[in-house]
Amino acid sequence: MTATDLDLQCAAALGSGRPDACLLSEEAVGYKERRAEMIATQAAPHLEPGEQVQTGFMTVTGWGIFTVPAETFVVTDRAILIVGRGGAQRLPRDVRFGKPTGIYHRIKLDRTYKVHRQWYQEVIAADEALREMQTHDDPTADEH
Repeated sequence: MTATDLDLQCAAALGSGRPDACLLSEEAVGYKERRAEMIATQAAPHLEPGEQVQTGFMTVTGWGIFTVPAETFVVTDRAILIVGRGGAQRLPRDVRFGKPTGIYHRIKLDRTYKVHRQWYQEVIAADEALREMQTHDDPTADEH
């Protein structure tokens, strides 16, 4: 099972109101699948009915070896959720994160968020999903 398959399975489970159906045993999944599972689990209480998780990633606070997880960004087909200790913040889905470079990619929104390079694939996937959604909405977008 790929991470994409797991994301689709989790999105379907969450959309049906059964977030527990998204959880798999550790024996059945690898590192990337467990990361996708963690993102989906954190997103579950904050999703609207029918909302689909596209991808997600963690941000960190601190510097160097003294970093700790801070917030989880959950990218859905409708919004970007920033899930932290204080609850969730819902942002419009039109946010672009930009091309990540270096060890930490900085995302400037209400404040600056740092994303470690281990999550760059998910950051890129979020921007690609937005581009696909916008192209689907406006078929002439590629012609400009």
